[in-house]
Amino acid sequence: MKESREIPDEIVEPARTEAVPALLEFVCNHAWEAGFSDERIQGIRLAVDEAIGNIIRFACCDGTAEIRISCSVNDIGALSINVVDTGKPFNMLVATSFPETQDFAKPGQPLSTRLMKKAIKNIEYRRDADRNILIFVVSRDAGNRHKPG
Repeated sequence: MKESREIPDEIVEPARTEAVPALLEFVCNHAWEAGFSDERIQGIRLAVDEAIGNIIRFACCDGTAEIRISCSVNDIGALSINVVDTGKPFNMLVATSFPETQDFAKPGQPLSTRLMKKAIKNIEYRRDADRNILIFVVSRDAGNRHKPG
């Protein structure tokens, strides 16, 4: 069992593949601290991993952008995960609905949101101040959960 410890509310990393493990660990630690089950945390991890991968491949492909993730828990125990990047405008929630997807999706690197949408039902996107903002709101586990420590 993990020890309860103070974790920061936010992490900022370069939008590069090598930053993905730190970003995922940050989100998983927040989910664990919020009392989500290991199974639910794994689903959250897969969803955020898919989102970050899409951001790096399609919105921040020049390697100069950054990804900022913040986490908070609301009054009813839902975990809010805000993923903000400084890349070009990119709404991955609807990108696969348009034929222009072929313009930025290279062969062998298709855009995918399947895992993300399966694991987290409440996902929003907006563009504000030259940033892409993806917001995941993850409801509390209905069943088996551990008690935060």
